[in-house]
Amino acid sequence: MNSLLIALGVFVSGSLLASQVDVFSQWVQPSTQRRDFEMTQERTRPVMMGDVLYSANLAGEVFAVHRFEGYRLWERKMAAGVEGALAYGRSKVIVGDLHGNLVALNSRDGSDYWKFKIGSEWLSPPAISRDKVFAVTSNDELYALSETQGKELWHYSHRGDEKMTVRGVGGPVVFGNEIFQGFSNGDLAALSTQQGKVLWVKKLKSKERFYDIDMSPYVDEKSVIVGTFDGKVYSLDRLSGSIQWVFPVGSYGGFWVEDDRVYFSGLDRQFYCLDRNQGTVIWKTPFEAGVGATPSKSGDYLIFTTSEDPYYIIQASDGKVVWKGHLGAGTLGSAMTTPEGWFYILSNFGNLYALQLSKNVYPFGTPKTVPSSSAILRESIKTNSDRNRS
Repeated sequence: MNSLLIALGVFVSGSLLASQVDVFSQWVQPSTQRRDFEMTQERTRPVMMGDVLYSANLAGEVFAVHRFEGYRLWERKMAAGVEGALAYGRSKVIVGDLHGNLVALNSRDGSDYWKFKIGSEWLSPPAISRDKVFAVTSNDELYALSETQGKELWHYSHRGDEKMTVRGVGGPVVFGNEIFQGFSNGDLAALSTQQGKVLWVKKLKSKERFYDIDMSPYVDEKSVIVGTFDGKVYSLDRLSGSIQWVFPVGSYGGFWVEDDRVYFSGLDRQFYCLDRNQGTVIWKTPFEAGVGATPSKSGDYLIFTTSEDPYYIIQASDGKVVWKGHLGAGTLGSAMTTPEGWFYILSNFGNLYALQLSKNVYPFGTPKTVPSSSAILRESIKTNSDRNRS
């Protein structure tokens, strides 16, 4: 048991790159389901309400945990794996699986409210707004459902000429009475939330392949910001869809926008901070490998994960890397952050981490760890041994 705990400490370790920041592993909640030792790419971001954290993984587990202590409050098993389709709203947890089941669960105990079934996969977080749930399928079909009963109110199908696409799809974003959705053929659409009427469609395709929109757009009263895979990032007028500026680097993950700055992971392995009004570079910071997920912010710091490890903590002001942390196998699920410095990441193989960022303040007590054996333990131990010999 002691050796297992040590191994877990190895692959949640990090590199201190600036003396004012420390990161502590508070607990690890592993998947309780058996997994094949082949690589699996988790893409689900945990969601939080109060002191409860909700998560789901490719083993099909949906569960609620106490976000400080790490113990499970309830758990459910879906018919298939969950790959990104998780959201919270109006005391419900909305979750979709890879067999086409979209389920509304009671956030208190995980019991069913309703289930909606289709023939394709759910791969992105639904949006809950007023009396409706909006969710998009892997086949580029956007559904509006009754929030209380799960009945279909309308749906919009957007089939394009795509021949080769990247796995994934961005979730819908609601702003007022409008909903914005990107599609695998590189189109961005704005529709009315009431009837699904198309307000405008903008073609953003710029290459012969891999021009998908795989992120949820950022939307506010000023503009819509969105990017294509291996293509470009665009700022568009929210009302008309006309392009305001274009930045020549694509992205898979979405954006954090604050104080007229746009933060995102580029597909050229640079993390960017752009001027929101002009689309010009304020600073950029390289990262090692893989694809960067959507950044989140805690205090003065941005946290973003990568598909091949590590995750990074950087200063929002100038892009300086202050911490590189290792999960053992990376993830495409972005971090759920909190203002007080706690953040949560679902890694590949379904391990949910609770970590705490502190500025020269050591939290009381020892890290709370739930041990689990998996292929990433072996790989992590092997990698660490190789480093010690070099």
